[in-house]
Amino acid sequence: MNFPIVLDIALGLVFIFFVLSLLASELQEIIGTLLQWRAEHLKQSIEVLLAGNDRDKDAAAQALADSLYESPWIRSLDQEAKGRIARSFRGISHLIGRIYRAITGTRNVFGKGKTSGPSYIPSEAFANSLLERMQLGRLWQVLADDRVTTFASEKILLPVSNILSDLKASTGNEFLLNGEFQQLEQSVHQVIADFSSGAVSLSDSLDRLVHKLEDFTLMAEDVLPDGHPLTETFLRRLTYIKRGLASTDTERVALLNKLRPNVVSLLDVFDRDSPTFQDLSHLAEQGNPTAQALVERLGKATITPALRSSLAAIARKVEITTEKSFNEIEQFGYEIEKWFNRGMERATGVYKRNAKAVALIIGIATAISINADSFHIATRLAKDSVLRSSITQTAEQLGGETTGDLNQNLTQVQAAVDQALSKIPFPLGYNDVVVKQQLAAEEDWPIPLVQRRFLGWLVSGFAISMGSTFWFNVLRKVVNIRNSGDQGD
Repeated sequence: MNFPIVLDIALGLVFIFFVLSLLASELQEIIGTLLQWRAEHLKQSIEVLLAGNDRDKDAAAQALADSLYESPWIRSLDQEAKGRIARSFRGISHLIGRIYRAITGTRNVFGKGKTSGPSYIPSEAFANSLLERMQLGRLWQVLADDRVTTFASEKILLPVSNILSDLKASTGNEFLLNGEFQQLEQSVHQVIADFSSGAVSLSDSLDRLVHKLEDFTLMAEDVLPDGHPLTETFLRRLTYIKRGLASTDTERVALLNKLRPNVVSLLDVFDRDSPTFQDLSHLAEQGNPTAQALVERLGKATITPALRSSLAAIARKVEITTEKSFNEIEQFGYEIEKWFNRGMERATGVYKRNAKAVALIIGIATAISINADSFHIATRLAKDSVLRSSITQTAEQLGGETTGDLNQNLTQVQAAVDQALSKIPFPLGYNDVVVKQQLAAEEDWPIPLVQRRFLGWLVSGFAISMGSTFWFNVLRKVVNIRNSGDQGD
């Protein structure tokens, strides 16, 4: 047997494996769609991420994942079918999924009463769902509101009120600067209200409080008599109050850090013995409606220890690397997105390995179901010149005329495959001719315990599991080698 014939046999085998791989790929895609393998694997991967591979916390991780899937960010990704026909097909696929889970005894990962879930979740949607679940944004705001309110009262209004009372007692004028002090109180309360509504940042709110005190000082200078000892004493004491707020940049940063709740301390709210939870409970007992709602909601929120540990590590990184002028909660959300993406990269690797195993099972099943015996196919290609010529011509036409990858040539590939299936008598199937030829070949088979066609099916199954893209690329390379050989001759 000369080299051109060997090359034709190889080209024929590659083409047949390519055709069968296309069939198996479509079959695997249909099965995966009906059983929602991608959606199930995504949900299970999120549960593993939340549990931190701690099997003892699987139930808590599953409950947390179920709650995240109920958030608007993720629920909106699972779009229901529209129209009667589409809903019918969706109902059939859900029914098949329920039957499959009933037969195999597998858990419905989508939760009780659920039949589907999204196959892809953007990292932003996951981060927003988790932050919403933990209510860190609202917790930060309610704690910061309390700290700013306490600061404004204890460091501005109360000291100013005390020195103003001393001035009134010294002058005997109980109405002195009453209007100006009321204006200061209103201005301070407005600053706090603007901060509570989220309209102004913490840093800008601190600057506004200092400016309001400066405005009061200017008004006092205009009202009080110039050069009077009491006036000088009062203004000097106002200056001391201002210096105690943020007289230098370093003191300003220190004050902001004291007023701003950090993310690490916010995560402690899930520990009922932590100072953060105690502060929140105290606000709730004082009648703060936001604090009361948070205490009630956080009491129902399940956060696994592994998740708390991971989030605490992320929070410490944010605290170290993030400039204090930025929104720490927002930066924390970005870091959660990165953490989720890294977890999903590992999950993608696991899914590909599982898909490869499924592809092997489907490949072997396909080979057995259509009697795709690699040894018999190679034998027929070697002996039947007409069959070999027909397949190589079709393969050469397909591999020589297409450029780019398989996805870019689906129409052309489909036409070539349809032509081959309709015109070329492939040595496949369980017809009498093929079976007799296989039985005749097994008479000289040197391995007595294993039939020749069983190994042929196994080889075909492995080949089919390699995928249509792999065989398409091999096909083009073999065609190029064959054409180069023809030109050299």
